Amino acid sequence: MKTPETNSSDQLNNNNAHSVSGSQPPDEELNSQAGKRLLHFEDCSHAIDQLFRSALKTDINMAFDKFIGFAREFNNLSVYNAMLVQLQRPGASMVGSRRQWREIGRYVLPDAVPVVILWPFGPVQFLFELSDTEGKELPGQELNSLFAKGDLPECLYERTIQAAAKYDISVVKTYQYGTDQAGTAAGLEQYPNRMMLAKKRVFRVKLNSRHNLPTQFATLAHELGHIYCGHLGGDMKGRWPARRLSCEAMELEAEAVAWLVCQRAGITTRSKEYLNSLIDETSLQAISMYAIYEAANRVESRTVPKKG
Repeated sequence: MKTPETNSSDQLNNNNAHSVSGSQPPDEELNSQAGKRLLHFEDCSHAIDQLFRSALKTDINMAFDKFIGFAREFNNLSVYNAMLVQLQRPGASMVGSRRQWREIGRYVLPDAVPVVILWPFGPVQFLFELSDTEGKELPGQELNSLFAKGDLPECLYERTIQAAAKYDISVVKTYQYGTDQAGTAAGLEQYPNRMMLAKKRVFRVKLNSRHNLPTQFATLAHELGHIYCGHLGGDMKGRWPARRLSCEAMELEAEAVAWLVCQRAGITTRSKEYLNSLIDETSLQAISMYAIYEAANRVESRTVPKKG
């Protein structure tokens, strides 16, 4: 239920709902399919609006702050070596030697590829990232907002990738990312050779292979949200426009898409905690509920791609 009070996100909801419904005939004249589509939009916009309101009220989790502090103390790297780590393993949260990991109850996996840094009085040292290890859980580790959980049928994951291919999007996995880099999305239209390698796909999503399947699915939905909301440019076939937004507004829209898709797939995410660090009244005014709704439909294969 929506509260009687009106805030900026409520007004945004109303404006977007009117922009969609205002061009339609009265409800009684709508055919069954269009009527269900409109009701679905209203349900989704109300749910997303509630997510944003909840995120505004979420307190910063002290347990995750504890993990961040622990990681900073554990790494203890020079600025130059920290740069070398990020170049080799984007998203690395914490790195250490085999001995350091053993001392805190974790062990390096046998096939782990080390990160190379410079070492005083020696040429180099080999370090390993958190995702290269297994063992005792670290303080606050489970509260990382990137991670998702739930029972996800692999067929649903594959169907989402197949749907993306129909929109000229290739999805690839990589072991090069560290724990805190879940995925990325990029447009390839400026790189013709890359487009050929990607089988003429216009966009590409890269996912962290080290994450579990629910987390990969949530990341895929988030990165596809960026693409379908027009954050990386318009579709060459006119299926969505290019949209210029602030970084915060783009993240709000993409995470709302991921949250909506994951909710219906039975996947639990920590979207509220992530949005809490981004959300404010200004960014709320810029987002489009309809863009989020249409993007979620495309992720779920509810909107059939136009031929062309």
